[in-house]
Amino acid sequence: MRTRASVGCDFLPENSTRQKNNVGLNFFAGLCGKNRGVFVMDPPDGNTYGCIRFPSNFAILAGVDTEAEISDSNAIVEEMGKGSISSAETVDLLDLFVRSVYSSSNAVATSPYACDLGGVSTLVCQEKNDIPSLADPNGKPIRSVTLAGAFTDAHWATGGKTLTLSEVEGFYTAKDFSEMKELGLNTVQIPFPVIAFSGHFGFASDEQKALEAMLKLVADADLHAIIALDGSGETGTKHIGAAAAFASKNEAVIALILPSLEEEYTKAARKHASTLPLMLPVNEGNLDLFVAYDKNIFPAIGLDHTFSVGDVASSTSVDDRNKLFYHEALACVARAPLDYATCYRKAPAFVTFGFDLSIDDCIHQDDPSMFKDYGQCNRFDETVDSDWWERHRKSLAERQVFTFEVGLGWSFSAWKLYGDDESTGVIDGPAKLKTLRDVAAAGLLPSLEDKTPVPLACLDGPVSDFGLGDDTLAPSPGPPPDCGDGWWNYDWDACEYWIPPPPTIAPTESPTVGCHCPATPDLDAMDSISASLVNHNVGGQFMANNDVATAAISGVAIGAILATVVFKFRNGYGRGYTELP
Repeated sequence: MRTRASVGCDFLPENSTRQKNNVGLNFFAGLCGKNRGVFVMDPPDGNTYGCIRFPSNFAILAGVDTEAEISDSNAIVEEMGKGSISSAETVDLLDLFVRSVYSSSNAVATSPYACDLGGVSTLVCQEKNDIPSLADPNGKPIRSVTLAGAFTDAHWATGGKTLTLSEVEGFYTAKDFSEMKELGLNTVQIPFPVIAFSGHFGFASDEQKALEAMLKLVADADLHAIIALDGSGETGTKHIGAAAAFASKNEAVIALILPSLEEEYTKAARKHASTLPLMLPVNEGNLDLFVAYDKNIFPAIGLDHTFSVGDVASSTSVDDRNKLFYHEALACVARAPLDYATCYRKAPAFVTFGFDLSIDDCIHQDDPSMFKDYGQCNRFDETVDSDWWERHRKSLAERQVFTFEVGLGWSFSAWKLYGDDESTGVIDGPAKLKTLRDVAAAGLLPSLEDKTPVPLACLDGPVSDFGLGDDTLAPSPGPPPDCGDGWWNYDWDACEYWIPPPPTIAPTESPTVGCHCPATPDLDAMDSISASLVNHNVGGQFMANNDVATAAISGVAIGAILATVVFKFRNGYGRGYTELP
């Protein structure tokens, strides 16, 4: 099978009229950073090329009939801005550029992020791997929420305690499942202790009965269920077999997530459930080890985005907003391993955890064994009534929905907090960023009515206005009205009070420096590029806009964030950062 990287013409509309800034930095910075910025042709033509030098027949190779000279990456932007090439032709040129770099890169078959360009590129397999819809006959992906704290511990959601089975029954009611269905969900994910399926334990029978009762409520609400086996404690193949037998007999259950990748667990499950969809837990680090033993086995990937110091640490208001900007950018990058799973591992992945709006670990701040204080939890009140935080949290939610639906679908971290009977629609605590009912009530979740709710979510990078937040700059005075004859007056109605214009200030000559710098790209041309072209070559708007520049937030800061994103995902997830307890 031959795999190639391609700009996503299949999901980026070519006739979009949205504007895009900073094209060169947004697209070419990521692409030119791969494979030390060079590529070769296949078959070889005796030359090595790169971002600053394309083959002389590059346009012809891309199938573009133009007299414009496409000599380097910047020429694509310039010629498109001039109108020398059309939107579709620009896409064809970018597509060839991406494929050339990808095919020249090493070990792409074991690198989940080799095709990453911030969510605007996608792996296209020569052998098409269809993505099944396990939960919806109309083809919608799995849209699920995890029932945190029901049968396994999630003390952050249950008031710091383990719930009894009676309390679980009152926690998740028929009303909750009905509200989930109305929201647009089609599935619930139920973490469940695998040892509870063994008859050797006195409490197992009660837990299974409680699970069966819950599954009845799930089915009554026209929802499906995924049982995620918690392997804490002693786990043997007999437990796995019993769990598979239970799941296969319950019509509400559409999949079973096993505790690990161990082949013996898969074999044990298959002895009792020959066709039940099974999901094997993976992360970015071991995704290349996943093996689909049959067509009904899929990876259940965890995309935890708050597991290292670099993910959660911040000690000022600007740091907090900078951190959310960072997480918005990462949300689109996560498309790459999902494409990789479908193309190289031949099985689309289900995002089993990691989908929520939290950007810190403040839910654990009362537990010294799980929390380290870097100042990240001291300013949450600033976010409660903030328009800035509302906008960017909504952006984060949209980006995750779009990205995670590339595969089988997703499960949000939790539904609600124990003891919260009704949602106020206000995110007034860190835990509510992980509860879907509260996130939806606050208006942060996109509508789930459509098959593809937010198709443009990753076309633009996050807005880099974290320097100011809710503050605004004082407006600059505009030029006074022209009263004719070179005279100006600030009062439109009183041109008789003429004010001579100020003298033109001559620019100070720059000192001579001992280097020759390349010409500055034509930013006006970049700004005129439409999303159908530009959005194909923009993975994230990492350059500061005018507001941020005026607020003295240097472009270096944005570049540092971009560099962190690239380092984190290209060179190994989390490498260089201390993992949290």
